[in-house]
Amino acid sequence: MLPKELLMVWKRKGTIRPRYLSDMTVAGEIIQVFTQYQGKKYKEILGQLEGMEGDDFKLVRGLGTLLERKCRFQSGSEVQGKEVRFFLFDKGFVKTLEERNHLLEEAALHFHVSKEKVEEAMFSDMEEEQLLVEFTAPTSEELVRWYNLSLTQTLLFDALELTFKIDGNYQQVFRCVKYLGLMYEIDGEIRVTGPASLFKKNRKYGTALAKLLPVIMNAKRWRVQAKIETEVGGEPRILDFSLDSTNNVFLPTSVDSVVHFDSEVEAQFYRDFTALNLGWELVREPDIVKAGHYVVIPDFGFYKNGLNHYLEVVGFWTPEYLRKKIAKLKEAEANITVAVNETLECKKEDFTGDVIFYKNKIPVMSIVKILREIEEKQIEKELCSLKEVSLSGDVVSIQEKARELHVSPATLTRMEIPGYHMIGEQFVSQVFLEKVREELRPFQEYPKVEEILNGHRLSMLALDSMGYRVIWAGLHPTKVVEKKRDTKLV
Repeated sequence: MLPKELLMVWKRKGTIRPRYLSDMTVAGEIIQVFTQYQGKKYKEILGQLEGMEGDDFKLVRGLGTLLERKCRFQSGSEVQGKEVRFFLFDKGFVKTLEERNHLLEEAALHFHVSKEKVEEAMFSDMEEEQLLVEFTAPTSEELVRWYNLSLTQTLLFDALELTFKIDGNYQQVFRCVKYLGLMYEIDGEIRVTGPASLFKKNRKYGTALAKLLPVIMNAKRWRVQAKIETEVGGEPRILDFSLDSTNNVFLPTSVDSVVHFDSEVEAQFYRDFTALNLGWELVREPDIVKAGHYVVIPDFGFYKNGLNHYLEVVGFWTPEYLRKKIAKLKEAEANITVAVNETLECKKEDFTGDVIFYKNKIPVMSIVKILREIEEKQIEKELCSLKEVSLSGDVVSIQEKARELHVSPATLTRMEIPGYHMIGEQFVSQVFLEKVREELRPFQEYPKVEEILNGHRLSMLALDSMGYRVIWAGLHPTKVVEKKRDTKLV
């Protein structure tokens, strides 16, 4: 992306198009300037570029701006400029050249450098005084392709909407749409709301839309169209922009399509929820939910033991977008919780189902409460349908039995099954426990008892059901005794 003042476009017959670059000459010359001026001050590079501007100052500055992002600048002074300024300005004003020289000499003694070094360091940390110490030079063609992409991205900052069609790469593109928090609709083609449609233009949203463009261009075939808000002859106008993979425009052929979203509300929620380890699988690319003649693709899907629930995050919006969003959610054939940014002008009654308002982050425990209620309803329903459960065998896995009965493991843990004890994630028969108890009777040493239990696929939790308890010495278990015997000793 480029600063808006460097955008160059053509406006003709209701259309708008960036002035794409095809000649590699200027790009090569500017790359050469940065290559030759390594070790020189930034202001010297700027001076050289200014001499090349002529009638194409926006082009030269645009290419230079992109190349600066491949540079590393740093101060070349032995002393930090900020410290020098603090020292000198703290001494007050000087009125004569003699006083100035005396002050510089005093500073030189203080910083243990020459007077000339003090003068050089005074503003060495300012941008134009810094030295170019590293430059990763692209080829002329790479720079031209990057420049043309940046022109297009900058143009989209004034887009009312962007529509696109792609052939291939759909999953990657749609994942990017979701990750970037863009507002969209699907109706034959994907229509994304542009920054100019928001009540107040939002730079963060505009940047998100611009980031989508190179991912679209990774598709085998693609076409983008946009409505651009601009001025013609000083009057506001809306012009059409279009571009596709068959146009003779130099654009990047392969770009980094990984979207980093550490600062996104959705990413924070993902980290917070998964850290709880509740047994619910959280999916960022959930199912497509039918909603009348449309579809809703929620931001998150929750899955556990045949249950599913969805979360839709509403951040950016326009009245039209919100109206359509609410209409779709009302027709959605699934349970969807909506997380709404509390800065938006809407209320709980505008939505159906569960609504959560958030400010900086989605309250995870509010979602957990909803999911627990869903689990409880499932358990109650399954308990009513299960009249009795018959078990066979000494030790039965609760997970495996639940899968056999097509119920939740939590449902089985709520049931009392005659002749069996629930120990950890297993049902263990009373008869079997009695046999093991007899085997344990001669021993009290903890290691021996643990060895016997492990041999029967039992955990130490089984001791309680057999009438035993563990004696501890600090943090270490030492022996196992019968509860009754231990009580008598007390």
